[in-house]
Amino acid sequence: RPAKPEGPLKVSDVTKENCVISWRPPLDNGGCPIERYVIEKQDVGRGGWAPAGEVNGETTTLRVTKLVAGKEYLFRVRAVNKEGESEPLETSAATLARNPFDEPTAPGTPQISDWDQNHVDLEWQAPEKDGGTPIEKYVIERREKGRDQWLKGAEVDGVQTKGACGGLNEGKEYEFRVVAVNKAGPSEPSEPSKILIAKPRFCMKFYLVSLISERITYSSFL
Repeated sequence: RPAKPEGPLKVSDVTKENCVISWRPPLDNGGCPIERYVIEKQDVGRGGWAPAGEVNGETTTLRVTKLVAGKEYLFRVRAVNKEGESEPLETSAATLARNPFDEPTAPGTPQISDWDQNHVDLEWQAPEKDGGTPIEKYVIERREKGRDQWLKGAEVDGVQTKGACGGLNEGKEYEFRVVAVNKAGPSEPSEPSKILIAKPRFCMKFYLVSLISERITYSSFL
């Protein structure tokens, strides 16, 4: 059987869901080629080793997936030839499954800048902290007055701090909030906006009365 792979067993590119481990081939392959490497992982809090993957004998790196955020992991790798498996090479310390950045803080409370019977235009302030990585998008959510559930209304690019939310029903009352999203995930939602009644901003009746009044005034002037 081969000697164990050469260390150290390195862990890199760690996120809350995966990481990359790498090693070097064993100094002694046992006199026949290494056919594959077998990699295992251990949740330190639970104990016991579980399969993490296999690679062919020419590959000395593996992206380990299906980690659980907030858990600490150990890793080990064995070299395998036709005679069997080597002793394992293990990591010297546990690795915490977490992103190298955080979720952003909540955006500012959205302000209503314009509306109609079926949509609203909103503006808000960017989060005070982006979590160490750029904001990728904002999600606008709406909720009808008297209901508990927030519904997705729209998405806008992360470089913008304004957007429109449609799908409103005329005469209904709504409030709105905004969530910022970066690579780590969504922020806490903003504080809700003021209540909006979905209706035309400018009344046509008022417009017609004003128009008639202007014409009468103009005729009197002539």
